[in-house]
Amino acid sequence: MGKISENKSAASCSGCFAWGQLPGRFCRGCYTYGQQHAVGECVGCRRQVPVDDKYGYCRLCRAQATWAIKASGKASVIEPYLRRVTCQQLFFANLQRPKNGGPRVGKAGRRVLKPPPSPEPHRVVTTSGQLTLFTATRDFRRFDRELHRAAGSPAM
Repeated sequence: MGKISENKSAASCSGCFAWGQLPGRFCRGCYTYGQQHAVGECVGCRRQVPVDDKYGYCRLCRAQATWAIKASGKASVIEPYLRRVTCQQLFFANLQRPKNGGPRVGKAGRRVLKPPPSPEPHRVVTTSGQLTLFTATRDFRRFDRELHRAAGSPAM
């Protein structure tokens, strides 16, 4: 699975019939599903495609059952919904994760993003004199005239 060319025409996935720009014969989801599952007859649609080991359904039937669960508004196990799949809802390919900064899908695409914070401007110092490193009060208590006197000083 490589990068999909911008000028590639749209096609239908051989596994789930999704429509869109595909990297090959399969969409990314079906390609990955096919790498992880063995080919067999789907219990729901009777096609010879990769099926899961636990229930025996293909990716398309599992997607249809998942959409039915979401439409019901209840969190539930997938098995009863898999048995009720009688038809397939066609959909567009590669809408799950846009690649390379593509357009955002769903709520994230409608949400207005906050602008990045502007960098703080740098202060330019325009003084002609020397800058003060630090300020400290002078302490003459530790000055000893005999110890700190200059050797050639006439004042001492």
